[in-house]
Amino acid sequence: MRFTRKSLIALSMMAVAPAVAHNSAAAQDGETTAEPPDASAAAAGADAESEAGAAAPAAVAESGAGEAAAGVAVESEAGAAVPAPAAEKSRLFGGPAQVNHKFQTGFSIMPGTGYRLIVPYKEGQFCGDQSGINNKRVCANYVPVFLDFQLSFGVAARADVLLDLRFGLQSDPAVPGNRQFAVAPGLRFWLDQEVALKFYTTLQFVYEHTDFSNSAGIRSSDVGMRNANGLMYDPIRNVGFFVQFGETVGLMRWFRIDLDVGVGAQLRFP
Repeated sequence: MRFTRKSLIALSMMAVAPAVAHNSAAAQDGETTAEPPDASAAAAGADAESEAGAAAPAAVAESGAGEAAAGVAVESEAGAAVPAPAAEKSRLFGGPAQVNHKFQTGFSIMPGTGYRLIVPYKEGQFCGDQSGINNKRVCANYVPVFLDFQLSFGVAARADVLLDLRFGLQSDPAVPGNRQFAVAPGLRFWLDQEVALKFYTTLQFVYEHTDFSNSAGIRSSDVGMRNANGLMYDPIRNVGFFVQFGETVGLMRWFRIDLDVGVGAQLRFP
């Protein structure tokens, strides 16, 4: 009986063991079959990361190389299309007209003539009336043709200091055979400064000398005030052309008003 019982137990174990082993193997196969998707996904992610990591430097390097190449191309094209401008030399003469004459020295010449009125302070005094009648109370005659030379300097954008020298080219009708000489220092004010065509006005002191030594009671020297109004056009920086109307009032010799007109040119430096 004991032998038979042991034999039965052994037979039972032999029958159960294969089933258990089969179930265990089936369970392991199921686990293995379930795990690969996760593992393959992880592996795929790792591979993608590694590829991205490897591709990024390559892309950066390629981008940098492309930009460098493009930069070289742009520089090359720019260098070929727009050559570096040569340094412009400063010119003493020429160039476009400036908006003002500040710090420029000017030399002008202007011929002119005009009309004169004289009122002597004493009755019966000869004053050179155009009618030829002596001892007139008021004398009228032309202003002898003259030539004005002017030196000026621009002290500000709207102001010049100036000195006019007037030389008579004709005999003075008030004293035949003698010519006028006058000096007129003063200031010129520009009414426009942002354009090439400029209006100006002057305020000047005048010293005038004409030889009246042969005329008793008449001074050879006279002083007075002068105003000139003109229009100047600057085609370039150093040259100007102008037309001018002036009024001069003499006070010492007699009361005199000269109205004159002239056309002139000016050179300026620098």
